[in-house]
Amino acid sequence: MERLRKIHHQDLEITYVDYSHCKEREMIALTQRHKELVLRERKMSYFIANYENTYGSPDYMKAAKEFTGATRHLITKGAFLGIRGPKVYLLKGITFLFQVNFKSFEGELDALAWLTTDVRELARR
Repeated sequence: MERLRKIHHQDLEITYVDYSHCKEREMIALTQRHKELVLRERKMSYFIANYENTYGSPDYMKAAKEFTGATRHLITKGAFLGIRGPKVYLLKGITFLFQVNFKSFEGELDALAWLTTDVRELARR
């Protein structure tokens, strides 16, 4: 299965990034690919990142910080899976520091519902 792919949900294109069970080197490479995709497309985008069974090493966190800084003007919302315990506070800190709309969810369906909230509200108007 491709670790970086597009999915569609309620007329919204979402980039799905599957970091699950990845080691540091693969996580950094995947983050770089995601950044390149967002910057190449130059359009507002949404993503789900699955971090089940991963570890955010200092080098990976540096790559994640670079990703966030470079793409925050294009990413409308980002949903995270597999973020638990102390990682939740790290995500909240990143969200505050970079003023991005990232949020952690227990399951993919909740993440999809949150990502598509704006789309549903615009359709009602």
